[in-house]
Amino acid sequence: MEKVTKPCQPEEEKHIFSRGIDYFKTGKVSIWGLGDKNTLQLLKKIEIHGKWLNLAAGDGRYNLNLLEKADFVVASDIDESALSKLWHNTPEEYRAKLDTKLFDITKKFPFENNSFDGVFCTGTLHLFPKEILQKIIFEIDRILKSNGRVIIDFATDVKRTSPDGKLVTFGKEPSYTLKDAKSTLKKLFKNYKIKMYDSGVVEDFEAANLPYTLNCRFVILIVDKK
Repeated sequence: MEKVTKPCQPEEEKHIFSRGIDYFKTGKVSIWGLGDKNTLQLLKKIEIHGKWLNLAAGDGRYNLNLLEKADFVVASDIDESALSKLWHNTPEEYRAKLDTKLFDITKKFPFENNSFDGVFCTGTLHLFPKEILQKIIFEIDRILKSNGRVIIDFATDVKRTSPDGKLVTFGKEPSYTLKDAKSTLKKLFKNYKIKMYDSGVVEDFEAANLPYTLNCRFVILIVDKK
């Protein structure tokens, strides 16, 4: 895969929350850090097999964790520079079971029905209003095989603060509370076997554009398709 350095500009009115970054200027580590400790512990313990979709994978915060356990991973995002960094930072021993796919998460996914054994998505779904979120979950359900598994995190009570103390928001993002998020997710995955875990984080994202400190609670959701 060639190195793609052209930044993907955000279009927040269209629910495109890319950061306008040349990811090859951000170092090998994901701009979102090494990963939440509770999510990383979960990925070590939970069963992951078959073909997985890493939805809105960005520059690969958790992608290697998936590759170490799954038989094949498709990493997707709307930002080609982020996906290019992800691919180039993947050790060669794992590249044979990695593919990348560029698409808009708010549109129909470019995959056939029942294509994946699992779908993984972090740091993204809380940015969408409920009507868009419902469409995304419909597409996840469509491409997921029977007995497939979904792992997502869903941020709530989000507060982002820039170094000069100003609040940072992404377009007209909704403001989900923990209670509201849990209720919404239970409705959207009502035909699934559901497990939920509460977590929270305070973390600095210095390589983001613009840099900010994130303070939020979030739900780690594991659902199995019946």
